[in-house]
Amino acid sequence: MRLIFTWLILFSIPVFVQARTESDYLLSDRDTTLVDQFFGLFETQEGADIPEAQRSKRKQVDELLNALTQRDGQLQFNGVATASLQTELVHKPNYQGVGSFDIFAFTSFGKHTILFFDLEAVGGDGPDQIIPNLSGLNADAGSTQSDEGIDHLVVLEAWAEFRALKDLLTVNVGKIDVTNYFDNNLHANDETSQFLSGAFVNSAALPAPINAPGIRLRTSFVNRFYLQFALSSLDNSGDDLMRNHFKIAETGFMLFPNTDWEANFRIYGFEHPAAGHSRGFGLSVDELVAGRFTVFGRYAKNEKKLAEWFGVEQAWSFGLGFKQLFLNREFNVGLAYGQTDPQALDAPEKLAELYISNQFNQWVYLSPHLQWLDPATANQKEHVLVGLRINFSY
Repeated sequence: MRLIFTWLILFSIPVFVQARTESDYLLSDRDTTLVDQFFGLFETQEGADIPEAQRSKRKQVDELLNALTQRDGQLQFNGVATASLQTELVHKPNYQGVGSFDIFAFTSFGKHTILFFDLEAVGGDGPDQIIPNLSGLNADAGSTQSDEGIDHLVVLEAWAEFRALKDLLTVNVGKIDVTNYFDNNLHANDETSQFLSGAFVNSAALPAPINAPGIRLRTSFVNRFYLQFALSSLDNSGDDLMRNHFKIAETGFMLFPNTDWEANFRIYGFEHPAAGHSRGFGLSVDELVAGRFTVFGRYAKNEKKLAEWFGVEQAWSFGLGFKQLFLNREFNVGLAYGQTDPQALDAPEKLAELYISNQFNQWVYLSPHLQWLDPATANQKEHVLVGLRINFSY
């Protein structure tokens, strides 16, 4: 009963905010109570109908990079800030908070050359520090604070992009994040605006290295088919860049682009030098249905030697989504389920997540989340977590 009561309270907060009409704001110009001042912050403004996909961190970067080519030599800034709070409902509550912000800096040197930086600071490690799991309960977590308690702003990415042959060939070189380009999914790929769980951001079986020096090459055909390949160092030291590369290649195609029935299919393979150059493969699909519903799924599997080194043999997930404008504000629902098979255990780890994202204005989204985790180890109990996330785009 406590689980149901708490969940209803969290979901009633954004619904109550959205239930107010314009007449509520216009009752009296002299009304300056704190309550009315609070609700006045969330009046609908221009741009309130920004699609959810364009508010994601990666989609926002893509849109800004495209616009930047019209402002050669000018340094532009933008970013995303996110705060989340999670706690267990079944066991003794232990509240875990995570706050992060990214500052994106861009400049272009003509139509075919772009320089990009992503500066990030994160506070808090989330529930993963107290609940052992393979899936990741908060993909945005990972404190950048030092052991001495000093907060650090880190360079998450720093790369240059070159385009040639009328954009048929794209090259990115510098400090890159390979998951920005591989194992993508339009509806389950961003921890700041979609699912919190790491297994629904990228496959839990993908042993991608941390952001490090690397290179990515991509070629596309008739804007529907593409082939890309990347090399990335195993660490961020910058030493011995010609050895020990994580290698990954992907191909994919799109059906019915820029319509209410757009579908994307991707298949990729990778090789990891730390596991004796053992390999794995994966696929990712997403489908838009009638412009409002979404269906998506992932699967990845590692060879035995890579599974022994990484700890995960295979993982799969699928989910559904729905989006709709309600009172001139965007309303999104996401539901996903997945299983991760550890290499050394017979039982899989199971994970499910439900979120409802509510738009306050063109900058602010609020989303309650419900997560269920069934660990693979027999001596661990199930975990049910409730969370609340607020996302700002600036």
